[in-house]
Amino acid sequence: MHRAIRLRARHGVRREESHVRQQARVSGEVLLSAEAQYAAGETLRTIATDVGVSRQRLASLLRERGVRLRRTAPSDAEVQEMVRRYADGESLERVGARVGFSAGTVRNHLIAAGVLLRDPQGRER
Repeated sequence: MHRAIRLRARHGVRREESHVRQQARVSGEVLLSAEAQYAAGETLRTIATDVGVSRQRLASLLRERGVRLRRTAPSDAEVQEMVRRYADGESLERVGARVGFSAGTVRNHLIAAGVLLRDPQGRER
């Protein structure tokens, strides 16, 4: 092994230079199709494979187009909206429906925000 290294150094043999891989350009038409597939319930991974980009790149492109990705945590503004709606008397289910998350997600984020939850009948605990 060391001999091979010395020979390379002596004879000026260089390793192939790594090339920076350029990101594939994705047309608006392809993105529109990807957006429709995602809205229909297809996974990012499957769509990305079809389009020829990474899952992360596709997610970034869809976010830039204003698509809300599934399984993402609510933003701080959305959590504040949850807190406000819950404080105004809406149920966890109704708050979740209005903000776009499940009642369980709303509950978890309200607890994390320090909100005291009501019992199932709506009475304060």
